[in-house]
Amino acid sequence: MKFTREDLIKICETAVVPFRNWNNRDSYSAQVNVDSVYKGLKAGVKFTIEATQNVIWIYFKKPTKKQKDILYDFCLPIDSIEDYFAEFGYDSEMFTGYGIDWNESYLIGYLPTTKRLEEADGEDWY
Repeated sequence: MKFTREDLIKICETAVVPFRNWNNRDSYSAQVNVDSVYKGLKAGVKFTIEATQNVIWIYFKKPTKKQKDILYDFCLPIDSIEDYFAEFGYDSEMFTGYGIDWNESYLIGYLPTTKRLEEADGEDWY
């Protein structure tokens, strides 16, 4: 499967799921991961991909200083821990996940395929 940067950005935008629709304790982590991938793609970081039927693995190269400076200018509207706590008023292990640490040498993220998103029909794809 071949994907352009624009294809992957569109997948990131489509993969955002409101927390009320999450059904897995790792759903928040998956959302944070999608946001990290989006940042790298929008900042122009070079990458390679490996795709399966359900997952697109994205291996980013080390970002340049200029790319690092703008990575955090790009954000998806993922629900935050604060939204969850305001709604439900208690702590949860669901909110663990940090996304890609752009200072590390291992820069890998993943996205659902469009097939997986279509099957989820707007619900939690994780």
